[in-house]
Amino acid sequence: MSTESSAELAAARATIREQDEVIGRLLREKHEPIAIVGLGLRFPGDNDTPAALAEFLDQGGVGTGPFPADRWDVSAFAAETAEKGRINSSGGGFLTGIDEFDGPFFTISPKEARCLDPQQRLVLETTWAALEHANIDPTRLRHGTGGVYFGASSMDYALELGALADEDLDGYLAAGILHAGVSGRMSYFLGLRGPSITLDTACSASLVALHLAVQGLRGGECEIALCGGVNAIHHPLSTALLSDMRALAADGRCKTFDESADGYARSEGCGVLVLKRLSDAERDGDTVLALIRGSAVRQDGESAGLTAPNGTAQVALMRAALANATLTPADISYVEAHGTGTPLGDPIEMAALDEVFRDSHTADDPLLVASLKTNIGHMEAAAGVGGVIKTVLQLQRATVYPHLNIDTPSGRIPWDTYPVRVPDKSEPWRAPVRRAMVNSFGFAGTIASVVLEQATVSPRQAAPADAGGVFTVSAKSAPALADQLRGYQRLLADEPDLAVADLCYTANVGRAHFRHRIAGVVRDRDDLAALLARSAETESTATAARKVAFLFTGQGAQYAGMGAGAYRRYPAFAAALDECDRLLTPLVGRSVKDLVLDPAAPDLDETRYTQPALFAVEYATAKLWLSWGVRPTVLIGHSIGEVVAATIAGLFSLADAARLVAARGRLMGSVRSPGGMVSVPAAAEDLADLVDAYPDVAVAAVNAPGQTVLSGGEASLTEIMAALADREVTAKRLTVSHAFHSPLMAEVVDEFRAAIADVDFRQPEVTLVSTVTGQVARWRELADVDYWVRQIVAPVDFLGAARAAQKRGKHVFIEVGPGSTLTSLAKRCVTATDHAWLTSLRRSDVDAESLPAAVAKAYAAGLAVSWPDFHAGAVHRKVDLPTYPFERKKYWLATPADTQSERTPAASAPKAEPARLDPEVLADPFRRRPAVEDLIQRILAAAMDFAHPGEVGLDAEFGDLGMDSLVATELRNALIAALPVPCPASAVFDHPSVRKLAGFLEDQFVSERIG
Repeated sequence: MSTESSAELAAARATIREQDEVIGRLLREKHEPIAIVGLGLRFPGDNDTPAALAEFLDQGGVGTGPFPADRWDVSAFAAETAEKGRINSSGGGFLTGIDEFDGPFFTISPKEARCLDPQQRLVLETTWAALEHANIDPTRLRHGTGGVYFGASSMDYALELGALADEDLDGYLAAGILHAGVSGRMSYFLGLRGPSITLDTACSASLVALHLAVQGLRGGECEIALCGGVNAIHHPLSTALLSDMRALAADGRCKTFDESADGYARSEGCGVLVLKRLSDAERDGDTVLALIRGSAVRQDGESAGLTAPNGTAQVALMRAALANATLTPADISYVEAHGTGTPLGDPIEMAALDEVFRDSHTADDPLLVASLKTNIGHMEAAAGVGGVIKTVLQLQRATVYPHLNIDTPSGRIPWDTYPVRVPDKSEPWRAPVRRAMVNSFGFAGTIASVVLEQATVSPRQAAPADAGGVFTVSAKSAPALADQLRGYQRLLADEPDLAVADLCYTANVGRAHFRHRIAGVVRDRDDLAALLARSAETESTATAARKVAFLFTGQGAQYAGMGAGAYRRYPAFAAALDECDRLLTPLVGRSVKDLVLDPAAPDLDETRYTQPALFAVEYATAKLWLSWGVRPTVLIGHSIGEVVAATIAGLFSLADAARLVAARGRLMGSVRSPGGMVSVPAAAEDLADLVDAYPDVAVAAVNAPGQTVLSGGEASLTEIMAALADREVTAKRLTVSHAFHSPLMAEVVDEFRAAIADVDFRQPEVTLVSTVTGQVARWRELADVDYWVRQIVAPVDFLGAARAAQKRGKHVFIEVGPGSTLTSLAKRCVTATDHAWLTSLRRSDVDAESLPAAVAKAYAAGLAVSWPDFHAGAVHRKVDLPTYPFERKKYWLATPADTQSERTPAASAPKAEPARLDPEVLADPFRRRPAVEDLIQRILAAAMDFAHPGEVGLDAEFGDLGMDSLVATELRNALIAALPVPCPASAVFDHPSVRKLAGFLEDQFVSERIG
């Protein structure tokens, strides 16, 4: 064979191998198990958590009962006769508070909330709870390809519109009553960009939604899927129509497989599953509750009638689901049946089960069959997901829950020949591998089946029992935060073995973070209990919106071992310090890392070593904060600290910075003229006469009001100190090797300029405030070698720099370096009290405990922290935590039917149009601003149906209140009508709060010279 032929053969073999790998990958993806990582539910019987439902089912709980009085006039529809339009059932399964919703949480105004079908509201709240049960921060899904798949069939809210007067119709109802809004509104709120589908296949809808979600995940259409179903029953017509079909049980119970079966009990509820590909769930450290191995959807096709079940189709469906799961009937030990309790449907389904499982199961090894509907009724579009949730709980707990209401097994089912058994009490689920099938059959013939399997993913190792961490909890309001605290207190009492570090980790990474916040470092359960108790005693206030300022410390703050704890504990710090060491060590002549970590470090105070060591520690500390997602908007550096600030801002590369720092420290430390520095408790201008008298003395730093540092020749400083003593001013010598920032530094200026002449300057990405000028620096000014030469001679104007930063708004000032020198000074420099002050490293803190404490304070001050990055590299597992305590209020359409029942709509604001303000008030600058604020509040209260203008907070963001473009236009038009100043179209969105918009309008009054 020729060489050319051999090469061609080798290439062909390589191509075949690649194609085989692609085919294998595609097959794996096609059949990859889908992990169920979160459950959300609101079911009859006041079941709203997985744990509550598990206990309810284990105890044989009953969630059905009489029709609630708040739905319709029950007596008016009682079926005392066979008259059309009556209801021949006594009840079903119902939720409490079907008319209640936490609109503000979802940034939905009262006006819009009233127009939303309660099914949309249930899905919003239940999906949020499902994500929290999965310990997934919902806000981290934003702009991702998350998919939303829901089943919904009820049209009851649309039926409510028939009783509305024309003047009560509202545009919000257009989207509020659409089934499309069930999924669309969820995607909109979470910012998801994957598929968003609401489907209606009647009773099978939620299982069909699950099937589509599985396909979406396996096909790569979405990275996470939220799926389920919802049902709400509050208008009598739909129930009356089903009564006319003789579909409903007279006693309001599903008596599935019983001789007395006479129809089903209508039930409402919402169930949500959070799904991921198994490989993704394992990668993300999720708790896998169960696996979806396969699913199938079919149609009855031609049968005895549109609503009549078709056993042949059911057999084909279940076999297709098993084939999709690559399993056989022998692998299944439990079936959650559709089992509605009808005398026709139950025998047909049981016969289909016999057909599928007769060769794999026997009377001695029977297939267990049961139905959730005997506990809570038939949730119709949500029934399938209800069966899945029940089955997941059984798989997790290796327990089969009892099937109720089977006193006399149905004579229509040949029990002696079928290989099935219906459990009548809780029992262990004994199987080598627990696998189950869940069936859901639709009213119009669309049928679905899903195959589930117990989770086999090894759980992550728990944190050590004695480990602590940063604990955070937050809410959108003070009352909700108080509820959260009580929830955690109950958790501590109920779970004595829960590792605090795991609790902290989960609370940080698995929850969204809102403006009412509490945080602290806790070492153990007692610490956490004390923090919760202290916090519960004080009503929280929303954190202010703050920017971040990094303060980079100057020479004199160094101490031996100043980075040792952080180096051991934080990989991001260690990596940055190692990089500095790699670049600086050849330039400095010894290991900078050793200088920083050495607990003795005898030569750390030598300037040639001090400055590189400080640079390395401060650079690494800044990189650590940045790795945690804390992003500064302004940087201030004191002397050598300004070089670190410029590096972090991106003015020059780390390599160039290393050359600059090494030259700076070496040359400033080589100055031959003897000199020193003196701290004086006086303003610089009060010292001018003394400084002017000595040519070798200068002001080295203005650190704070009445706090000045002088630098210069030793003899001159001695004389100045004596003169100050005569003025009863006590000056203090500083322990330094040279007279920095003084005329004595002039001897190294030329050499320093030459050493840094080829530094490559770039436009910085973060604002720097110059401590040379005391002002916000222009980048062209910084991108000049002469600036950095002048910087070693010129005085440090820290006072001016701190005040320049203050003018840019509220800040969290973080000292990014050893000690707290700059935060102490900055507190004296700024006059506002609404800043926060944090220290990163402390001399006595050998284990870097000050850093997590600083992070907790930063979070409590309102900063965003990337908690997954904060916990990177640590050993933790996710644990169950309390879910968000929604603050529900009544929102319902006001119809004549409300006078017939106990249901009442929430009060709304009067619709009177705000009048023009009194010209005398507008002409008075002192009265005008409050009057305009009140006007805006009244307009918005009327436009969005707030009960009182005071509910529109002065600082509440308009978007958080539920404002949309329609309300914004209404507000602008009303302001134009009420005020004699212009209000541009963009004003409402550019100034999105009452206080901000009123401030803008005040500027308009001033520019128009009114008042």
